[in-house]
Amino acid sequence: MAGGADRGAVRRRALAGHAPQTPGAGMIAALAHLPRAARLRVVLDTLAIGAPAVLAGGVAAWRLAGPLGTLAVGAAGLGATAWTAWKRTQRFDRAWLTAALDARAPGLEDSSDLLFAPPETLTGLAALQQARLRERLKEAAALDLRPAWSRRAIAASVTVSAVVIAAAALWPAPGETGRSQGADAPAPLAAPHLTSARLRITPPAYTGQRPFEQSSLDVRAPAGSQVAWGLGFLPHPDAATLTLPGETALPLRRDGGRWSGARAFERSALYRIEAPGLPRQRLHRLEMIPDTAPVVRVVTPTTALSFVGPGQTRWTPVFEARDDYGVAATATLKITVTKGEGENITTTERTVPVSGQGEARRKRFSLSLDLAREGLTRGGDLIVQLIVRDNRQPTAQTVEGPSVILRWPTAPPPVDGLEGMARKILPVYFRSQRQIIIDAEALLARKARLSADKFMDSANGLGEDQAQLRLRYGQFMGEEAEGGGGGVGLALPTSDAPALDLPTNDGPAAPAAKAEAHDDHDHDHGPGDGHDHGEAEEGSPLGDMDKLLAQFGHAHDSGDAATLFSPSTRATLAQALDAMWDSERALRQGQVKAALPHANRALVLLKTAQQATRIYLARTPPKLPPIDLSRRMSGKRDGIVSGRLAPLVRDPADSPAVEAWRALGQTGPAAAPPNLDALTRWVGANAARLPDALSISAAIDTVRNEPQCQDCRRKLRALLWTALERPTPGVQRRAPVDPRGRLYLDALR
Repeated sequence: MAGGADRGAVRRRALAGHAPQTPGAGMIAALAHLPRAARLRVVLDTLAIGAPAVLAGGVAAWRLAGPLGTLAVGAAGLGATAWTAWKRTQRFDRAWLTAALDARAPGLEDSSDLLFAPPETLTGLAALQQARLRERLKEAAALDLRPAWSRRAIAASVTVSAVVIAAAALWPAPGETGRSQGADAPAPLAAPHLTSARLRITPPAYTGQRPFEQSSLDVRAPAGSQVAWGLGFLPHPDAATLTLPGETALPLRRDGGRWSGARAFERSALYRIEAPGLPRQRLHRLEMIPDTAPVVRVVTPTTALSFVGPGQTRWTPVFEARDDYGVAATATLKITVTKGEGENITTTERTVPVSGQGEARRKRFSLSLDLAREGLTRGGDLIVQLIVRDNRQPTAQTVEGPSVILRWPTAPPPVDGLEGMARKILPVYFRSQRQIIIDAEALLARKARLSADKFMDSANGLGEDQAQLRLRYGQFMGEEAEGGGGGVGLALPTSDAPALDLPTNDGPAAPAAKAEAHDDHDHDHGPGDGHDHGEAEEGSPLGDMDKLLAQFGHAHDSGDAATLFSPSTRATLAQALDAMWDSERALRQGQVKAALPHANRALVLLKTAQQATRIYLARTPPKLPPIDLSRRMSGKRDGIVSGRLAPLVRDPADSPAVEAWRALGQTGPAAAPPNLDALTRWVGANAARLPDALSISAAIDTVRNEPQCQDCRRKLRALLWTALERPTPGVQRRAPVDPRGRLYLDALR
C-alpha cells in the first residue's frame, strides 16, 4: 500500500508539470546540511584559535620591524590559519556522514549507507530496508553532527596572545633609552637601511647588446656602459651618495620612494653606498670589460712569401678580421711595389678600399690584383697589408695586419758561349775503406754464383771506388785529380831514376823548370789548351814558374794541404795511398782475394794517421794548499771560513704584501694587525701586474671595516697569495740525522 501511495504521488507531480525526483537524490538533499554545518564549525574553531596568535605576531613585528614586518607576519599567519582550516574540513565527506548517522541515530539500524544507494540497484531485503529508512529520514535530519568547540585551545591562544601583546607594548623600540627620556620627548627615528636595489645597465650602442637589469650591486658590463641605480631605503635618509675611491662621488636624488642616479664608466672601479645613519657598506665592483682591438690573419696565401708562377697574371690575397663587437664594413689595403736591385730599389705605394663579407664580428676581405697593372716586373716584390677598424665609438681602433709578399724572381744569367763549361754539379759520394773491404769479402763469397763477366764488372766497380777514395785522401798530400790517361798523382820510382819524395812545397824553390816538367803528368794537350810546349827563354816572363802557373796553369801541390800534417803523419798517409793503389790495381784485374791484404793494410795505416792527429791531455787534479800540521789539536780557528750560505734577499717591492699575508695568518689576542695602509699603496703601485686588483682592494676595505671577520681575513690572505711573485728557489738544507742514522754513520767510521 505504501508503494501504491508513492506511485500516486509521482503521478500527481507528473501531472502538475514537475520532473520526477528519485528517492536517493531526495535523501541526499535532506542530509546535505549536516556536513556543511560541520565544516563551518571547524572553520570558526580554527579562526578562534589562530586569529589571536596572528594579532599578537603582528603587534610584535610592528614594534620590532615596522610596518613591513607587520605585513609579512600577518600575511604568513593568515595563510597558515586558512590552510589549517581547509585541511580540517577535508574529513567531512560521505563516509564521515554515514559513520556519524550510524553512531547518533539508532533508528537507522547501522544501514545509513543504503540512504545514498540508487533504488534501482537494490533488490529484496536491501530495497525493503531502504524504504523503511526513508520513513525515519526526518529523525536523522534533525541531528546535530557539528564537532564541539576547542575551548582549551581557544583559551590558551587568547591568553598567550594577550601576554605577547602586552610585552610588545612595554618593550622599548630600537634606540629608545626609556628612563633617560621624558614622557613627552618624541621617539627617535630608526636608522635607515637598504631595502631594495635595481640596476639598469645600458651598453654602448656600437656593441649591439641590449640593456639589462639586475638586482646585484656588483656590475660586469662592456666599457663605456651607463649604469643607473634605483635604491630603496627605510626610513628614507636625508641624502644618499655613491662614493668611488679616487673618483668624484655620485649623488643620488629622491624620486618618490626611490633614490636614483646614473653614470657612464670607461674603466673598472669600486663604489660604496653611503647615507646619514646608514651602517658602513662593503665595496661593490664595477668591472668594465675593455673593447679589444681587431685581429687580422692571412687566409691565402698560407706563407708570408710566395713566388710568381709560370703564366700567372693575377694574385688574390684573402684576409680575415675578427672583433669582439664587430668589424667595420670597409677596410684599407695598402699595396707596395718594389723595383730594382741593391741600392737602386724604388718603391711605389697606394691604398685601395676593400669591402668585407661575412657576419658582423668576422669578415673576410679579398681583392684580385692585376700584376701588370700594379707594375710588378722581374726582380720586384708586390707587398700587401690590410688595415681594419672596429666599430668603437667615438674613436675606432685601427690595426695593421701582417704583410704578404709576392716575389717575381730574376731571370737566370745567360749561358751563351759557355755550353761546354756549364755542367750540372752533383754531390760526390765516397765509400769508406772499411766498406770496400766488406764489399770485397762479400763479392768473394758470391763468386761461385756469379759469371766471370759479372764478377769482373763488380771487382772493377770496387776498384773504381778504391780509386776515388785514394784521390780523396791524396788531396791532403798535394796530389792532382787523375787526367784522361788514368795515371796516379804520385810519381812512382823506376829502375833508371832515383825515387822521388812526396810532392810538397816545404822545400826550397826549384830553379826555372823546363816545359817538359809539366808534361810528366798525363794530360790531354792539344791546340788552344793554354800551355806553351816550347822552351822558355831566360829573362822572359815565362821563365818565372810562379808567374807562369798564375797566368796559364795551376799548382799541382797545395801548400796549405801539404804542410797540414807532421812529416811522420805524411809518411803514414803516403804508405796508405800506396796500399790503396795496390788494392785498386788488383781489383781492376779481378784479383779480389789478392787485393784484400793491401786494403786491410791501408785501413790500418789510415787509423794510425787519425790517432796521430789526436791530442791527449793529462788530467790535472786541483792543487790544494798543504795542511798546516802545527795547528792540529790547538783549537785555533783563525782564518776558517764559515760554510753557512748567505741568507736569501727578498725583493723589497713585495714586502708590504708579505708582511700583511703573515699578519693575516696569525690568530689570538697576540696577533699583530696588518698594515693595511701600506698594503693599499702596494696594490695601487702594482695594479698593472696583479691578476685582480679590484678584488684585493675590496677585501682590504672589508678587513679594515670589519676587523673581527675571520672569513674576510682568510679571503684577503688567499688573494695576496695569488698576487705574490714566486721567490727564486734556494738550496734546501739537509734534514738532521736521526738516532738510527747516527748509529749507521758511527759504524762507518
